[in-house]
Amino acid sequence: TKVTGLIAEGDRVVGVTAESTLDNSSQEIRADNVILATGGFASDRSAGSYLDQNRPELLAFPATAGAFSTGDGITLATSLGAATRDMEKVQIHPTGWVDPSDPSNPTKILAAELMRGVGGMLINHEGKRFCNELGTRAYVTDKMLQHNPKFAETGKWVKEDDVPTFHLVLSSSAALDGKKHVDLYTHKGLLTKVRGLDALAAKMNISKSTVKATLQSYQKASVAGIDEFGKTSFRGVPDEDLEGETFYIGMVTPVLHYCMGGIKIDIEGNVLREDGTVIQGLHAAGEVTGGVHGNNRLGGNSLLECTVYGTIVGQKIPVKAQSAGSAPTTFQDTKTTEKSDELPIITAEELSKHNTEEDLWVAIHGIVYDFTEFAHEHPAGFESIFDLAGTDGTGAFAAVHNKGMLEDFEEDRKGIFQSS
Repeated sequence: TKVTGLIAEGDRVVGVTAESTLDNSSQEIRADNVILATGGFASDRSAGSYLDQNRPELLAFPATAGAFSTGDGITLATSLGAATRDMEKVQIHPTGWVDPSDPSNPTKILAAELMRGVGGMLINHEGKRFCNELGTRAYVTDKMLQHNPKFAETGKWVKEDDVPTFHLVLSSSAALDGKKHVDLYTHKGLLTKVRGLDALAAKMNISKSTVKATLQSYQKASVAGIDEFGKTSFRGVPDEDLEGETFYIGMVTPVLHYCMGGIKIDIEGNVLREDGTVIQGLHAAGEVTGGVHGNNRLGGNSLLECTVYGTIVGQKIPVKAQSAGSAPTTFQDTKTTEKSDELPIITAEELSKHNTEEDLWVAIHGIVYDFTEFAHEHPAGFESIFDLAGTDGTGAFAAVHNKGMLEDFEEDRKGIFQSS
Protein backbone atom coordinates (compact mmCIF):
# COMPACT_ATOMS: atom_id res chain seq x y z
CA THR A 1 0.00 0.00 0.00
CA LYS A 2 1.42 3.35 -1.04
CA VAL A 3 0.56 6.57 0.78
CA THR A 4 -0.39 9.22 -1.75
CA GLY A 5 -1.34 12.16 0.44
CA LEU A 6 -2.08 13.54 3.87
CA ILE A 7 -5.62 14.33 5.00
CA ALA A 8 -5.98 17.62 6.84
CA GLU A 9 -8.98 19.12 8.59
CA GLY A 10 -8.36 22.69 9.58
CA ASP A 11 -4.83 22.93 10.96
CA ARG A 12 -4.57 19.25 11.88
CA VAL A 13 -3.52 16.11 10.00
CA VAL A 14 -6.12 13.39 10.52
CA GLY A 15 -4.93 10.56 8.28
CA VAL A 16 -3.61 9.57 4.87
CA THR A 17 -4.87 8.64 1.45
CA ALA A 18 -3.42 5.42 0.11
CA GLU A 19 -3.35 3.37 -3.06
CA SER A 20 -3.02 -0.39 -3.40
CA THR A 21 0.02 -1.49 -5.38
CA LEU A 22 -1.89 -4.63 -6.39
CA ASP A 23 -5.12 -3.30 -7.93
CA ASN A 24 -4.67 0.51 -7.75
CA SER A 25 -7.72 0.86 -5.51
CA SER A 26 -7.73 3.91 -3.22
CA GLN A 27 -8.70 4.36 0.38
CA GLU A 28 -8.56 6.78 3.27
CA ILE A 29 -6.95 5.73 6.53
CA ARG A 30 -7.93 7.95 9.45
CA ALA A 31 -5.66 8.41 12.46
CA ASP A 32 -5.17 10.93 15.25
CA ASN A 33 -1.48 11.15 14.40
CA VAL A 34 0.69 10.46 11.35
CA ILE A 35 4.42 9.74 11.65
CA LEU A 36 6.71 10.19 8.65
CA ALA A 37 9.74 7.86 8.70
CA THR A 38 10.34 7.46 4.98
CA GLY A 39 14.09 8.09 4.73
CA GLY A 40 16.04 10.45 2.52
CA PHE A 41 16.12 11.29 -1.18
CA ALA A 42 19.51 10.11 -2.50
CA SER A 43 18.14 7.49 -4.89
CA ASP A 44 15.88 9.78 -6.93
CA ARG A 45 17.96 11.13 -9.81
CA SER A 46 15.04 12.22 -11.98
CA ALA A 47 14.69 15.74 -13.34
CA GLY A 48 13.27 18.00 -10.66
CA SER A 49 14.07 15.58 -7.83
CA TYR A 50 15.37 16.96 -4.54
CA LEU A 51 18.87 15.82 -5.49
CA ASP A 52 18.55 17.55 -8.86
CA GLN A 53 17.27 20.73 -7.21
CA ASN A 54 19.85 20.93 -4.45
CA ARG A 55 22.97 18.98 -5.54
CA PRO A 56 22.75 18.39 -9.29
CA GLU A 57 26.49 17.71 -9.52
CA LEU A 58 25.93 14.50 -7.52
CA LEU A 59 23.34 12.95 -9.83
CA ALA A 60 25.82 10.48 -11.32
CA PHE A 61 27.00 9.20 -7.94
CA PRO A 62 25.68 5.81 -6.81
CA ALA A 63 23.96 5.57 -3.42
CA THR A 64 23.81 3.11 -0.55
CA ALA A 65 20.12 3.82 -0.01
CA GLY A 66 17.55 1.55 -1.62
CA ALA A 67 15.01 2.49 -4.26
CA PHE A 68 12.70 3.76 -1.50
CA SER A 69 14.92 6.80 -0.89
CA THR A 70 13.04 9.25 -3.10
CA GLY A 71 11.94 11.96 -0.69
CA ASP A 72 8.25 10.97 -0.73
CA GLY A 73 7.80 11.86 2.93
CA ILE A 74 9.27 15.31 2.36
CA THR A 75 6.82 15.87 -0.49
CA LEU A 76 3.89 14.77 1.66
CA ALA A 77 4.86 17.22 4.41
CA THR A 78 5.67 20.19 2.20
CA SER A 79 2.31 19.81 0.44
CA LEU A 80 0.80 20.98 3.74
CA GLY A 81 3.26 23.82 4.20
CA ALA A 82 5.99 22.06 6.15
CA ALA A 83 9.40 23.71 6.10
CA THR A 84 12.63 22.03 5.03
CA ARG A 85 16.21 22.77 5.97
CA ASP A 86 19.76 21.83 4.93
CA MET A 87 18.55 20.19 1.72
CA GLU A 88 21.90 20.83 0.04
CA LYS A 89 23.77 18.83 2.67
CA VAL A 90 24.30 15.30 1.30
CA GLN A 91 26.97 13.02 2.75
CA ILE A 92 29.35 11.19 0.43
CA HIS A 93 30.86 8.03 1.91
CA PRO A 94 34.22 7.09 0.37
CA THR A 95 33.69 3.36 0.02
CA GLY A 96 30.75 1.65 -1.60
CA TRP A 97 31.44 -1.75 -3.16
CA VAL A 98 31.46 -2.01 -6.95
CA ASP A 99 29.90 -5.38 -7.72
CA PRO A 100 31.93 -6.88 -10.60
CA SER A 101 28.82 -8.67 -11.82
CA ASP A 102 26.83 -5.42 -11.98
CA PRO A 103 29.29 -2.50 -11.88
CA SER A 104 26.89 0.17 -13.18
CA ASN A 105 24.15 -0.52 -10.62
CA PRO A 106 23.33 2.85 -9.01
CA THR A 107 22.74 1.16 -5.64
CA LYS A 108 25.86 0.04 -3.81
CA ILE A 109 26.51 -1.99 -0.68
CA LEU A 110 28.52 -0.02 1.85
CA ALA A 111 32.11 -1.12 2.45
CA ALA A 112 32.11 -0.45 6.17
CA GLU A 113 34.81 1.64 7.86
CA LEU A 114 35.86 -1.56 9.59
CA MET A 115 37.45 -2.67 6.32
CA ARG A 116 39.93 0.19 6.58
CA GLY A 117 40.09 0.04 10.36
CA VAL A 118 41.51 -3.49 10.36
CA GLY A 119 44.15 -2.51 7.82
CA GLY A 120 42.52 -2.23 4.41
CA MET A 121 44.64 -0.18 1.98
CA LEU A 122 43.16 2.13 -0.65
CA ILE A 123 45.15 1.95 -3.89
CA ASN A 124 44.43 3.85 -7.10
CA HIS A 125 44.67 2.51 -10.64
CA GLU A 126 48.29 3.63 -10.83
CA GLY A 127 49.05 1.25 -7.99
CA LYS A 128 49.66 3.99 -5.40
CA ARG A 129 48.20 4.74 -1.99
CA PHE A 130 46.94 8.32 -1.80
CA CYS A 131 45.57 8.98 1.69
CA ASN A 132 45.43 8.05 5.34
CA GLU A 133 42.78 5.33 5.19
CA LEU A 134 41.74 6.12 8.77
CA GLY A 135 40.87 9.74 8.01
CA THR A 136 37.32 11.11 8.17
CA ARG A 137 34.79 10.27 5.50
CA ALA A 138 35.02 13.79 4.13
CA TYR A 139 38.84 13.67 3.98
CA VAL A 140 39.09 10.27 2.27
CA THR A 141 36.34 11.20 -0.20
CA ASP A 142 38.13 14.46 -1.04
CA LYS A 143 41.38 12.59 -1.69
CA MET A 144 39.50 10.22 -3.99
CA LEU A 145 37.78 12.96 -5.95
CA GLN A 146 41.07 14.85 -6.35
CA HIS A 147 42.04 12.17 -8.87
CA ASN A 148 39.82 14.19 -11.20
CA PRO A 149 41.96 17.14 -12.42
CA LYS A 150 39.03 19.58 -12.55
CA PHE A 151 38.01 18.77 -8.98
CA ALA A 152 41.63 18.97 -7.81
CA GLU A 153 41.83 22.49 -9.22
CA THR A 154 38.41 23.89 -8.28
CA GLY A 155 37.12 21.70 -5.45
CA LYS A 156 33.85 21.32 -7.38
CA TRP A 157 32.54 18.19 -9.04
CA VAL A 158 31.25 18.28 -12.62
CA LYS A 159 28.19 16.06 -12.91
CA GLU A 160 29.10 14.80 -16.39
CA ASP A 161 32.37 13.27 -15.15
CA ASP A 162 32.73 9.60 -14.22
CA VAL A 163 32.90 8.83 -10.52
CA PRO A 164 36.35 7.28 -9.83
CA THR A 165 36.95 3.77 -8.50
CA PHE A 166 39.74 2.38 -6.33
CA HIS A 167 41.13 -0.90 -5.08
CA LEU A 168 40.61 -1.89 -1.45
CA VAL A 169 43.24 -4.47 -0.44
CA LEU A 170 43.42 -6.45 2.79
CA SER A 171 46.20 -8.71 3.99
CA SER A 172 45.48 -12.11 5.52
CA SER A 173 45.84 -10.72 9.07
CA ALA A 174 43.51 -7.80 8.29
CA ALA A 175 40.98 -10.21 6.79
CA LEU A 176 41.16 -12.40 9.88
CA ASP A 177 40.64 -9.35 12.11
CA GLY A 178 37.48 -8.49 10.17
CA LYS A 179 36.55 -12.08 9.38
CA LYS A 180 32.77 -11.84 9.70
CA HIS A 181 32.59 -8.85 7.39
CA VAL A 182 35.15 -10.29 4.99
CA ASP A 183 33.28 -13.59 4.82
CA LEU A 184 30.03 -11.76 4.06
CA TYR A 185 31.54 -9.55 1.36
CA THR A 186 33.40 -12.49 -0.18
CA HIS A 187 30.17 -14.50 -0.19
CA LYS A 188 28.50 -11.66 -2.10
CA GLY A 189 31.32 -11.57 -4.64
CA LEU A 190 32.48 -8.10 -3.58
CA LEU A 191 35.85 -9.30 -2.29
CA THR A 192 38.11 -11.78 -4.06
CA LYS A 193 40.74 -13.92 -2.34
CA VAL A 194 44.08 -14.17 -4.15
CA ARG A 195 47.37 -15.81 -3.21
CA GLY A 196 50.66 -14.06 -3.71
CA LEU A 197 51.89 -10.85 -5.30
CA ASP A 198 51.58 -12.10 -8.89
CA ALA A 199 47.88 -12.87 -8.48
CA LEU A 200 47.23 -9.57 -6.71
CA ALA A 201 48.94 -7.52 -9.42
CA ALA A 202 47.10 -9.43 -12.13
CA LYS A 203 43.76 -8.83 -10.41
CA MET A 204 44.53 -5.12 -10.16
CA ASN A 205 45.85 -4.98 -13.74
CA ILE A 206 48.92 -3.15 -12.44
CA SER A 207 52.57 -4.13 -12.84
CA LYS A 208 53.94 -6.38 -10.14
CA SER A 209 56.86 -4.05 -9.49
CA THR A 210 54.54 -1.12 -8.78
CA VAL A 211 52.30 -3.10 -6.42
CA LYS A 212 55.35 -4.53 -4.66
CA ALA A 213 56.87 -1.06 -4.17
CA THR A 214 53.61 0.26 -2.72
CA LEU A 215 53.24 -2.60 -0.26
CA GLN A 216 56.89 -2.46 0.80
CA SER A 217 56.59 1.28 1.37
CA TYR A 218 53.59 0.62 3.59
CA GLN A 219 55.52 -2.03 5.53
CA LYS A 220 58.40 0.40 6.12
CA ALA A 221 55.98 3.13 7.26
CA SER A 222 54.44 0.76 9.79
CA VAL A 223 57.88 0.14 11.28
CA ALA A 224 58.62 3.87 11.37
CA GLY A 225 55.21 4.52 12.92
CA ILE A 226 54.10 7.14 10.39
CA ASP A 227 53.61 7.43 6.62
CA GLU A 228 53.61 10.31 4.15
CA PHE A 229 49.90 10.93 4.78
CA GLY A 230 50.24 11.19 8.54
CA LYS A 231 48.90 7.73 9.31
CA THR A 232 50.19 6.51 12.69
CA SER A 233 48.07 3.41 13.35
CA PHE A 234 48.93 0.30 11.35
CA ARG A 235 46.89 -2.86 11.76
CA GLY A 236 46.87 -5.78 9.37
CA VAL A 237 50.15 -4.92 7.65
CA PRO A 238 50.94 -7.43 4.86
CA ASP A 239 53.35 -10.22 5.74
CA GLU A 240 57.00 -9.60 4.89
CA ASP A 241 56.80 -12.54 2.47
CA LEU A 242 54.56 -10.89 -0.12
CA GLU A 243 54.88 -13.86 -2.47
CA GLY A 244 53.32 -16.13 0.15
CA GLU A 245 50.78 -13.64 1.49
CA THR A 246 47.05 -14.08 0.93
CA PHE A 247 45.17 -10.94 -0.08
CA TYR A 248 41.53 -9.95 -0.36
CA ILE A 249 40.75 -7.35 -2.99
CA GLY A 250 37.64 -5.47 -4.08
CA MET A 251 36.70 -2.30 -5.95
CA VAL A 252 35.16 0.70 -4.16
CA THR A 253 33.80 4.07 -5.18
CA PRO A 254 32.43 7.19 -3.42
CA VAL A 255 28.68 6.87 -2.76
CA LEU A 256 25.82 9.05 -1.55
CA HIS A 257 25.21 7.73 1.94
CA TYR A 258 22.99 10.11 3.90
CA CYS A 259 20.85 13.22 3.45
CA MET A 260 21.35 15.64 6.32
CA GLY A 261 18.54 17.79 4.94
CA GLY A 262 14.83 17.16 5.22
CA ILE A 263 11.67 18.20 7.03
CA LYS A 264 12.07 20.80 9.75
CA ILE A 265 11.09 19.48 13.18
CA ASP A 266 11.29 20.59 16.81
CA ILE A 267 12.93 18.65 19.64
CA GLU A 268 9.78 16.56 20.09
CA GLY A 269 9.60 15.47 16.45
CA ASN A 270 6.69 17.75 15.54
CA VAL A 271 6.73 18.90 11.92
CA LEU A 272 7.06 22.68 11.61
CA ARG A 273 5.87 25.24 9.08
CA GLU A 274 8.12 27.96 7.67
CA ASP A 275 6.96 30.32 10.44
CA GLY A 276 7.91 27.79 13.11
CA THR A 277 4.37 26.78 14.07
CA VAL A 278 3.52 23.10 14.55
CA ILE A 279 1.44 21.15 12.07
CA GLN A 280 -0.78 19.35 14.56
CA GLY A 281 -0.96 15.57 14.21
CA LEU A 282 2.12 15.33 11.96
CA HIS A 283 5.43 13.99 13.25
CA ALA A 284 8.71 12.86 11.68
CA ALA A 285 11.77 10.85 12.67
CA GLY A 286 14.93 9.62 10.97
CA GLU A 287 16.53 10.65 7.69
CA VAL A 288 13.33 12.28 6.45
CA THR A 289 14.08 15.12 8.88
CA GLY A 290 16.67 17.86 8.52
CA GLY A 291 18.98 19.74 10.84
CA VAL A 292 19.81 17.03 13.35
CA HIS A 293 23.36 16.37 12.10
CA GLY A 294 24.63 19.76 10.94
CA ASN A 295 26.96 19.81 7.93
CA ASN A 296 28.02 16.15 7.98
CA ARG A 297 26.66 13.24 10.02
CA LEU A 298 29.08 11.30 12.19
CA GLY A 299 29.38 7.54 11.63
CA GLY A 300 26.87 5.52 13.63
CA ASN A 301 24.61 8.47 14.38
CA SER A 302 21.85 7.66 11.89
CA LEU A 303 20.70 4.65 13.92
CA LEU A 304 21.08 6.78 17.04
CA GLU A 305 18.85 9.44 15.49
CA CYS A 306 16.20 6.87 14.61
CA THR A 307 16.32 5.45 18.12
CA VAL A 308 16.17 8.81 19.89
CA TYR A 309 13.49 10.48 17.80
CA GLY A 310 11.58 7.26 17.25
CA THR A 311 11.40 6.91 21.02
CA ILE A 312 10.47 10.55 21.60
CA VAL A 313 7.67 10.47 19.02
CA GLY A 314 6.53 6.99 19.98
CA GLN A 315 6.24 7.76 23.67
CA LYS A 316 4.16 10.89 23.22
CA ILE A 317 1.58 9.26 20.93
CA PRO A 318 -0.93 6.87 22.54
CA VAL A 319 -1.09 3.49 20.82
CA LYS A 320 -4.19 1.33 21.05
CA ALA A 321 -3.49 -2.02 22.70
CA GLN A 322 -3.47 -5.03 20.38
CA SER A 323 -6.24 -7.48 21.08
CA ALA A 324 -5.23 -10.56 23.04
CA GLY A 325 -4.16 -13.53 20.96
CA SER A 326 -3.66 -11.56 17.78
CA ALA A 327 -0.50 -12.18 15.79
CA PRO A 328 1.32 -10.57 12.88
CA THR A 329 -0.11 -11.42 9.50
CA THR A 330 2.04 -13.86 7.56
CA PHE A 331 1.70 -14.04 3.80
CA GLN A 332 3.47 -15.28 0.74
CA ASP A 333 3.38 -13.66 -2.68
CA THR A 334 3.59 -15.55 -5.95
CA LYS A 335 7.29 -14.80 -6.35
CA THR A 336 8.11 -16.21 -2.93
CA THR A 337 5.97 -19.28 -3.52
CA GLU A 338 7.67 -20.05 -6.82
CA LYS A 339 11.09 -19.83 -5.20
CA SER A 340 9.98 -21.95 -2.26
CA ASP A 341 8.54 -24.96 -4.06
CA GLU A 342 11.60 -27.06 -3.25
CA LEU A 343 11.77 -26.07 0.45
CA PRO A 344 10.49 -28.38 3.21
CA ILE A 345 7.64 -27.50 5.56
CA ILE A 346 8.81 -26.35 8.99
CA THR A 347 6.28 -26.34 11.81
CA ALA A 348 6.19 -23.91 14.70
CA GLU A 349 7.27 -26.74 16.98
CA GLU A 350 10.34 -27.49 14.86
CA LEU A 351 11.17 -23.80 14.52
CA SER A 352 11.08 -23.34 18.31
CA LYS A 353 13.97 -25.80 18.69
CA HIS A 354 16.37 -23.49 16.84
CA ASN A 355 16.66 -20.76 19.43
CA THR A 356 20.30 -20.63 20.50
CA GLU A 357 23.26 -18.47 19.53
CA GLU A 358 24.74 -21.44 17.65
CA ASP A 359 21.46 -22.39 15.94
CA LEU A 360 19.28 -19.35 15.28
CA TRP A 361 16.27 -19.63 12.99
CA VAL A 362 13.54 -17.03 12.45
CA ALA A 363 10.37 -17.15 10.33
CA ILE A 364 9.65 -14.04 8.26
CA HIS A 365 6.82 -13.66 5.76
CA GLY A 366 6.21 -17.39 5.63
CA ILE A 367 9.84 -18.46 5.14
CA VAL A 368 12.22 -19.78 7.80
CA TYR A 369 15.74 -18.31 7.67
CA ASP A 370 18.94 -19.43 9.38
CA PHE A 371 20.40 -16.23 10.83
CA THR A 372 23.05 -17.94 12.96
CA GLU A 373 25.95 -16.18 11.21
CA PHE A 374 24.24 -12.97 10.14
CA ALA A 375 22.92 -12.14 13.61
CA HIS A 376 26.43 -11.15 14.70
CA GLU A 377 26.73 -8.81 11.70
CA HIS A 378 23.29 -7.23 12.09
CA PRO A 379 23.80 -3.42 12.11
CA ALA A 380 21.20 -2.99 14.86
CA GLY A 381 22.91 -5.59 17.03
CA PHE A 382 22.81 -9.31 17.75
CA GLU A 383 20.13 -9.13 20.44
CA SER A 384 17.42 -7.74 18.17
CA ILE A 385 17.58 -10.95 16.09
CA PHE A 386 18.32 -13.30 18.97
CA ASP A 387 15.16 -12.11 20.73
CA LEU A 388 13.19 -13.58 17.80
CA ALA A 389 15.06 -16.91 17.69
CA GLY A 390 12.74 -19.87 17.17
CA THR A 391 9.68 -17.68 16.52
CA ASP A 392 7.75 -15.90 13.78
CA GLY A 393 9.50 -12.53 13.53
CA THR A 394 7.36 -11.11 10.73
CA GLY A 395 5.88 -8.32 12.81
CA ALA A 396 9.21 -7.08 14.17
CA PHE A 397 10.85 -7.31 10.74
CA ALA A 398 8.04 -5.53 8.89
CA ALA A 399 8.11 -2.68 11.40
CA VAL A 400 11.55 -1.55 10.22
CA HIS A 401 12.37 -3.33 6.93
CA ASN A 402 10.88 -3.78 3.50
CA LYS A 403 10.37 -7.31 2.19
CA GLY A 404 12.85 -6.82 -0.63
CA MET A 405 15.73 -6.97 1.83
CA LEU A 406 15.15 -10.69 2.21
CA GLU A 407 16.45 -11.24 -1.32
CA ASP A 408 19.97 -11.01 0.14
CA PHE A 409 19.26 -14.11 2.25
CA GLU A 410 18.16 -16.56 -0.45
CA GLU A 411 20.85 -19.05 0.55
CA ASP A 412 19.87 -18.88 4.21
CA ARG A 413 16.29 -20.12 3.67
CA LYS A 414 15.57 -23.37 5.50
CA GLY A 415 11.91 -24.01 4.71
CA ILE A 416 8.30 -22.86 4.47
CA PHE A 417 6.82 -21.89 7.81
CA GLN A 418 3.62 -23.63 8.85
CA SER A 419 2.23 -21.77 11.83
CA SER A 420 -0.41 -24.36 12.74
